[in-house]
Parts: sequence; C-alpha cells; structure tokens
Amino acid sequence: MRSSRGAAGTYTAANPIRERFVTAKGYAGSAEIFQAKLHGEASDAIGAVSATAQGNAAIALSKGGARKTYEHTDPNEDAAAFAIGPAGVVVAVADGHSGRDAARLAIDRLMGGPAERWTGQDAANFQQNWAAWACDEIFAIQNAILADVTAGALDTARTTLAIAVVRPGDDCIAFASVGDSHIFRVNDFESFDLGYHTASRNRFLGRPSETRETLSQMCLIGVEPLGSTRAIVLATDGISERGIGVDVPETTVFECVSNAQQSEPEHRSLEAARSIAEAANAAHRVHRSGDNIATAVAWVGD
Repeated sequence: MRSSRGAAGTYTAANPIRERFVTAKGYAGSAEIFQAKLHGEASDAIGAVSATAQGNAAIALSKGGARKTYEHTDPNEDAAAFAIGPAGVVVAVADGHSGRDAARLAIDRLMGGPAERWTGQDAANFQQNWAAWACDEIFAIQNAILADVTAGALDTARTTLAIAVVRPGDDCIAFASVGDSHIFRVNDFESFDLGYHTASRNRFLGRPSETRETLSQMCLIGVEPLGSTRAIVLATDGISERGIGVDVPETTVFECVSNAQQSEPEHRSLEAARSIAEAANAAHRVHRSGDNIATAVAWVGD
C-alpha cells in the first residue's frame, strides 16, 4: 500500500492493502518475495510523508517538517526499504550525506540479493552465520559506493545503514548498523535501541580510508531472541538529532507503536511507520529546523 499525508494532515491511499501475510508471527510461507523501497525523491515536499506497506512491514519517508538549517546537497537524502520472504522480513534505512546517491546504492544493493537470501528457507544456521554475512554485505556496499558514487562527481557521498532481519521460525532478530541510524526493539513495556551508541555519530559507508577491518570494528552486529517483541522500528536521525528531533526517541517510538496497536492488524505497521515520521516532523516544526526522516517497521506481535 502506498500512501501520503501532507502538511495539512490529509491521508489518501492510492491502492488497497493487499492480502496480509498471516502465520503465528505474521509472516507467510510464500515462495515469493515482496519488496518495497522509498528513495529521497519520493518525498520532496516539506511536511509530507510518503509510506508503503505490505502485510506486517512498512516504510515511511519525509523531507522533514521544516527547512534544513545546515548545508546539504539534495532535498531528501534518506532511503528506506523492506523485503518479505518465505521465512521472514528485512527492513532497512539509510541516511545519505553529501547527496542521496550513497543511500540509494546501499538500499538497492541490499534489496538486490541479500534480502532474498536472508528471508529464505535455505538460510541454514542463520544465527551462527549472521555476523559474517552482515560484514560481507556491508563491505560489498562500501566497495560499491567507492566504485559507483565517490568515483563520480559526488566524491564525498556517504551513508549510514541500519538493517534488521526478523525470522520467526528461528525465533530471532538479527541486526547490523553503521552510523547513527536507529534500530528500536519495542515490547509491551519499553523501546530499546539495539543499533546506536554515542560513537556511531561520525561513522559512514563511503569513506575511502575504511578497510574491511575498520568497517568490522565500527559495525554494530547482533542476534536477539524475539521474546515478547511487538515491533522492530528503524529510523534515521531525523527523529533524534539534537535541536531538531524529539527529546527522547525511545519514548516517541514506544508511544507510536502502542497507538498503532489499536489499529486493525493489517494497518499496524503502516500506522507505526507513518506516525513516527510525523512525530519527527512535528519536532522539526517546533525547533524551526528540519532533517530528512526515514522509518521502517516490522510488526512482530499480535
């Protein structure tokens, strides 16, 4: 489902929600994979939010709730994507710097092969292999950015990248992050950021000086049991940037997910993704300083 909500708060749905993926944890045993991506040009008006959902996964993207007050190259440099496969879902967000090209490439490459493998039934020993697989893909994206983006006119293009994989059959959430984008794990009581720490702020893919060793050191990679998880929420720093975003991102994410829980099951991921982007935009208007915001949600609980 693709939707947009403008600055005035009106909501329109271009297409009806397709059949929901249904199993005990919300994902189907289909042999096909469904993907969706939103790149920066999908939302280039201040205050507007573009969103797409399928089953229990959704993404949302906005230019922001106010004008940027810092130097930038493109109006919207963020990107988001999800992929639903037979064994689970992948969600990802990227925060581009010095243009949208590096974020676009990172998301496109991730959806081009790894997402299908990571959500497939044949991902043997997934939990044991995740760290190596994630490192391999992050290094491949780094090399692709250097070859395809920084070799061109935008030789300073960089991006953060946050990835989460939910595999209900393996009872696990796998995650990987480079930079200051967020991976929130939300249950009935709290929201906890799995993918962020203070040292993440100045870490990017696309710097020529990075090697496989330095990238492996800067990556946050892990696997956690699903447990009582209600939703996994990814967001770029448009929700958290000091003086721009919300005061306590964990609280905002928890409240938005809790509110989305009241919606019909097939709408919950979309409501959560869109409302988190809108909460960031509201903060931008208060601060009179904006930033792009991308969100991705994998709804796990009932």
